[in-house]
Amino acid sequence: MRTVEEFTGEPVFDYLASRPLIEIEKIGDSDPEPLPAWGTHPLSGIRALGMGHVIAGAGIGRSLASLGADVLNVWRVMEWEQDPLLATANVGVRSTRLPVREPAGREQLYELLRGADIFYANRRPGLLTELGVDADQATRVRPGLIHVTASAFGEGGPWGARVGFDQVAGTVTGMVAAEGSLAEPQLPPTSIINDYLVAWLGATGAMAALARRAVEGGSYRVHVSLTRAAMWATTLGYFDWDYVRRTVGTGGDHELVDPQLFTSLTPLGIYQGVTENVTLSRTPHHYMNVLSPRGADQPAWLPRPRRPDVSAMLKILRG
Repeated sequence: MRTVEEFTGEPVFDYLASRPLIEIEKIGDSDPEPLPAWGTHPLSGIRALGMGHVIAGAGIGRSLASLGADVLNVWRVMEWEQDPLLATANVGVRSTRLPVREPAGREQLYELLRGADIFYANRRPGLLTELGVDADQATRVRPGLIHVTASAFGEGGPWGARVGFDQVAGTVTGMVAAEGSLAEPQLPPTSIINDYLVAWLGATGAMAALARRAVEGGSYRVHVSLTRAAMWATTLGYFDWDYVRRTVGTGGDHELVDPQLFTSLTPLGIYQGVTENVTLSRTPHHYMNVLSPRGADQPAWLPRPRRPDVSAMLKILRG
């Protein structure tokens, strides 16, 4: 537990402060790959392979799926996930199970990787290397890959080997003490501090790297961390508590707004969830697959959208 001021005295603060909020690094050369020319949404035709879980990593997949990407998350055979998290952070994401520590499962994973544009994960330090899909390993298998990871404290620096989750990052950076006090720390009303923020930042970095790859080619490493995101959030400032108590719920612009919801029929039943934070007027968010049982999909990519052959269709219609 630290205050914001105490955290600024930690060596990890200096390390993370020297890093950009979204790290994007070109780590290899390959030919340019133009974005798909046909589709109904911004990421139509883009394939994202994931090993995301909980919220921060899974949310990267959700964000990409909402923009039209074919997103497939790989779970290890005996891996477990909490149902409420699966039903929120994994919306729009297809999922499959693979024995990735076995040679046959590893080769299936690599075959999926060869057909992917993006790989994303939020796993403990060292696990991706053990599974053969860290940034260097994965881009050797698939030159031109966008490799996106989310961590607790950054991939390097004094705390790079530590594990952690959302509230840990909020606690060490002083956000929890600011919400309450050192004596009586408090989580914000949302409970989650920056998991989804990191997911949105990771997806944004992936799209920025896709845009670069389309022009100059290359493989890219994208990284975001919970603690770096929390540091950025604290720079936005805090509302005075007296002002908050006087103002919230008083009407007009200060009234709490109910979330926008959507409803869909899924293999798991009727699903109701929140919409995305940003509304796109010309290409509204759309999930090809809203929600399905974990591991229900085959380890295979969907066909990429193609421009209809109008002349061929007319020939068929005319007999």
